[in-house]
Amino acid sequence: MEQLNTLIQIQDIKYQNNSLKYSSNGYLDIKYFGNETTKENEINLNVEITKEIESFKFNVMVNFSYINECSRCLNRVSNKDKASFDRSFYEFSNNDYDINFEDDYVDLLPIISEIIINKMDFNKTCKKDCKGLCYICGKDQNHYICSHKEKNVKESPFSSLSELDL
Repeated sequence: MEQLNTLIQIQDIKYQNNSLKYSSNGYLDIKYFGNETTKENEINLNVEITKEIESFKFNVMVNFSYINECSRCLNRVSNKDKASFDRSFYEFSNNDYDINFEDDYVDLLPIISEIIINKMDFNKTCKKDCKGLCYICGKDQNHYICSHKEKNVKESPFSSLSELDL
């Protein structure tokens, strides 16, 4: 699979009030707080850019899959999601995405990355009743049953903290 092409040629609509439609499929390498998209995670991009009087209206639709870690047991889980982005950018003013309309091409990578990161779930669990990791040995309690003796909390150098009245 090829990398997602986020570079769009806009010179055809810069001087006319019409629209441009663009589609691309591929992957992006995005890693953020245990979530990631890799070469195995396809991203489908559909963009419509409409030239208005002094602005460009962007309608971006992204369908994507990503991998995230379960917040309890750290197993990796695959997810699918979709998101959209609708915004107008004025041709002769600065914007948050450093899009320069004086160029013949517009790079949508910052917009697409933000869309995907905003939709990623950071507290996802692999299943509703995930037991997580053993706090003593670190084994996945969904697959192993630990037979540790309970550790005496009073043995800990931090045991005096349990006496604080917060």
